[in-house]
Amino acid sequence: MEPREIVEAALSGLSRGEAVELLAEGDFMALAKAAEEVTLKLWGDAVTFVNNVVINYSNVCVARCPICAFYRPLGHPEAYTRRPEEVAKAVAEASARLGVTELHINGGFNPELDIEYFEGLFRSVKRAAPGVAVKGPTMAEVDYYSRLWRMSWREVLERWKEAGLDAISGGGAEIFAEEVRKAVSPHKISGEEWLNIAELAHRLGIPSNATMLYGHVERPEHVVDHIYRVRELQEKTGGLLLFIPVKFNPLNTELYARGVVRGMAPAAYDVKVVAIARLILLDRLKVGAYWLSTGKRIASTLLLAGANDLVGTMYNEAVLTAAGARHGATAEELAALAREAGRRPALRDTFHRVLRWL
Repeated sequence: MEPREIVEAALSGLSRGEAVELLAEGDFMALAKAAEEVTLKLWGDAVTFVNNVVINYSNVCVARCPICAFYRPLGHPEAYTRRPEEVAKAVAEASARLGVTELHINGGFNPELDIEYFEGLFRSVKRAAPGVAVKGPTMAEVDYYSRLWRMSWREVLERWKEAGLDAISGGGAEIFAEEVRKAVSPHKISGEEWLNIAELAHRLGIPSNATMLYGHVERPEHVVDHIYRVRELQEKTGGLLLFIPVKFNPLNTELYARGVVRGMAPAAYDVKVVAIARLILLDRLKVGAYWLSTGKRIASTLLLAGANDLVGTMYNEAVLTAAGARHGATAEELAALAREAGRRPALRDTFHRVLRWL
């Protein structure tokens, strides 16, 4: 299909079959051009991002996902759990020195932690840096800890919110299709459970992001199904803040060691994934160009293929860097990426309110 035909089909409402065909067989340049036109028509030329710091409260995790290079088992010499006061001090320093307005915090499934640890963590951060929004943990962590503590999802979310949690991280979504989850995250919640926890969080007044990890064992129909289910959730609750396609980096992971994934997906596939996300989501949700997983050069290109948010400065990010990604970008660097794509950069807060144009 030509770009004009793709735009018309998208604005009329792509069927799942059409979307799968475009992702599987469509020309990536045509898809990018169509997605860019749709973005400019529905969203304008703004590209936003938040100034945030990323802190992992612990790297201990019993899930042992074959896609993860970050986790350490209990008792490992590199295992750690940060004290709430330690996290709060780091956030306060990042706020004062770097002007961050968001803490993105998550970890793994650590059986040694109780709910009082998290309540103390969130309260400590709010005392030390009251102007910083707390975002995290993931839906998968909500489920794991609710089972560990013998609480309902609702009770965990309500207690976390009361302690200072402002938003939920979108991680742990991976790909919703169960045949893919069995390969990449066999001990985590199902895709349906992820969606159900997200819906509950939204109903409780806790918004969230939604992610999609691509570039491993998925097929086009899995990607398309995932994006449609994100769209359906947003239409139901309106509680999603951003959709973030995250490119899988196989380095140091079990999938790479076993030869299941031999390298990173090509840049053309990055373009197609982001473009099809825009063509499906339309004006329902911003689409992120996650520079931390694709690299900054590709992220700038993705701003010409349907993406209109650069996610965040991501100071101190650790999970992806454990798999070989680089980390940390200043607001000026991200603004420059947006300008290179002919876009108007803006610094936003966690809830996508523009703080200032750059």
